[in-house]
Amino acid sequence: MKEADRDALIAGELAAAFVDARLIDGIADEPVDRGFVRVREGRIAETGPMSAYRKSGGNERIVDLAGQTLLPGLIDCHVHFVYSGFRSLEEIDRCPVETAAINAIVNAGLMLDAGYTTVRDVGTIGNVAVAVRDAIVAGKVRGPRVIASGQIIGPTSGMVDTLPSHWSASSGLGVCVDGPAAIVKEVRRQIKNGVDNVKLGASGVEVGGYAYTWMTTLSAEEITAAVAEAHRWGRTVAIHCQSFDAAKFALRAGADTIEHGTRLDDEALELFAKSRTALVPTLSTLFSVLELGETLNLMPKQREEMAVNKDHWLSAVARARELKIPIAAGSDIGNRYPHGRNAREIEFLVRAGLSPVEALKAATGTAARILGKQGTIGALTPGAYADLLVVDGNPLQDVCVLGDRERIRLVMLEGRAVAGREVAPAHGPKSPAPFPITLWQRREPAAR
Repeated sequence: MKEADRDALIAGELAAAFVDARLIDGIADEPVDRGFVRVREGRIAETGPMSAYRKSGGNERIVDLAGQTLLPGLIDCHVHFVYSGFRSLEEIDRCPVETAAINAIVNAGLMLDAGYTTVRDVGTIGNVAVAVRDAIVAGKVRGPRVIASGQIIGPTSGMVDTLPSHWSASSGLGVCVDGPAAIVKEVRRQIKNGVDNVKLGASGVEVGGYAYTWMTTLSAEEITAAVAEAHRWGRTVAIHCQSFDAAKFALRAGADTIEHGTRLDDEALELFAKSRTALVPTLSTLFSVLELGETLNLMPKQREEMAVNKDHWLSAVARARELKIPIAAGSDIGNRYPHGRNAREIEFLVRAGLSPVEALKAATGTAARILGKQGTIGALTPGAYADLLVVDGNPLQDVCVLGDRERIRLVMLEGRAVAGREVAPAHGPKSPAPFPITLWQRREPAAR
């Protein structure tokens, strides 16, 4: 890329055309081998094959990508900004909220550098995810657009109950509440604190101290009350489900996404197919423990449960794909795989049976639709934010190129260059300064 073009993109010049690129638009099954994307004032104005390209004149800057791949900025539907190499949930709860906030800001920048321009944080210490979201929007710190959750809501002895009974925590990763009335009150408290999404822990977890993954820890009544209350306020609901009944309770309640979905039987899959709920498998959770459990000396319970859960998990993903249940990429990394390696999830989706184009859609167009943001992110379509990713190589032939930092040439957020190898020469070890970005206006949800 020419130095003048690079500097103009970093500065956010209002008009640019990216030409002679392989376009993967996040929606179509086939790429455009030689195409262009025209950007105006932070949004995509026009796309198409080079045969339809016409110079517009004026101040438009033309950037020749010389056959590199151009696709929408990636989306991760399951992150935790505060994860920072912890070996257990108790270690997370021991992390002071002040340290968690610093970790979160660093990790947000790492995700942006990896080509992720939108993420959904599904559980935080205190209210850190909301604070990071607002700091990014205000241009105070670097990071992707954020859909923010508060603390994970779960019951006594559930996945977020990590401390002995004689200890208490006020700002850990989760908050323990019991009964529909108490859960509704907690949902309202989190809404007051500015969350976009509510996260429930409806089953045990491998790394939990009291409940195993096959145990259902929230009742159907508790889940239904939480989902109804969140939806009444226009918020979405993501539910941690690793047991058979947890998934069915969540599906009957109308959850927006099932996280993990480790155990899905015929009844659950039938409910899935009839619902608007999507699956976020988080296969990085599984494979990171299988690959690194012994090296990192992870707790025996976690390693043993993951070994048992592997076949359940991969079968659930394969069967969901067969039934055309929407699947979104969510990495759930930061404790074993470091932040910035989010694209491993795309690799694992392919390993689980998705085609490369399906896996890419799971991190672009499908993810945007699942998050209710279609038309604004996740696609190279007119009117969408100019959140763009340029990579060397063809991810439809090898999705691993998305996880190779040397292959990431350019990351654009709302029409400005914010990361990538093309940006590095201008700033050395530093990154371009943050700038204010646009966030979605809250809208009345569609009838379910």
